[in-house]
Amino acid sequence: MWEDASKKDAKEPNLPPKDRETVQAPKRRKGGDTLLWTQLLLCTALIAAVLAARFCYRPLYRSMQRLFYEALEAPGLDLDGGHELAKFTQEAAAELWTAARQVMAEWQTAAQPAAARVGVRSVRRVPDRQAPSGSRLEGYDPPFDFGYPLPFVVQNATSSYGWRTDPVTGQGEEFHTGTDLPVAEGTQVLAAADGVVRVAGSHKSYGNYLRILHPNGDETLYAHMQYLYVRPGQKVQKQQVLGTSGQTGNVTGPHLHFELLHGGIRYDPTEALEQAAG
Repeated sequence: MWEDASKKDAKEPNLPPKDRETVQAPKRRKGGDTLLWTQLLLCTALIAAVLAARFCYRPLYRSMQRLFYEALEAPGLDLDGGHELAKFTQEAAAELWTAARQVMAEWQTAAQPAAARVGVRSVRRVPDRQAPSGSRLEGYDPPFDFGYPLPFVVQNATSSYGWRTDPVTGQGEEFHTGTDLPVAEGTQVLAAADGVVRVAGSHKSYGNYLRILHPNGDETLYAHMQYLYVRPGQKVQKQQVLGTSGQTGNVTGPHLHFELLHGGIRYDPTEALEQAAG
């Protein structure tokens, strides 16, 4: 048989036309690759933000986590497509940012200094030292007629409200939740305002003590008493005799330990006592 001696193009494969077309690799779009990687990085940053919130503020973490998973479960989401991924990232970022702002605003409101609320005054702050849970460093003005808890005014407290060295052991520090008014044992203790006796009993530290509920939900506490003349549930009037002062409980001598509470939180009673003293 005769051989075909014509020259053939060595670069052209011996394939059918349709196969010859498929050999050519599709051109890649640089812009699409850049967009995809950018969105992947943003998505990674969102996940990192959610995890970071876990260690900063748990309510914020829970909100961001919920919104993130809701975005992942959005119908029709295709994470393999650049357009869908871009849309997901932008929407998720917007939702998470909104949630973060709302939660942080609530957090700031909850942590608002007590001095910003009605009746509370900032009277003393110890640098780099905060009050323990259940107490504030600020003072408080009761919004009702407030009287002195003794028949006479004591000029100098033996121990003021706030941080102090433990007076019993003489070592370490403790937060003193009231003001100690030095008086002789057997001195009459008076109700600072009208109210109802909530507690009348004995306590390891307070000794014999009373806790009275006043209008507006405020309370006064009288500790280390010798005798108690009232009982729980009894109504009392301002300047009514509640009992006598003593030295029961954890004390070094006779005195009246007086506390002022607002919203269940203890405040410095110093200025309230000074105003009551007139």
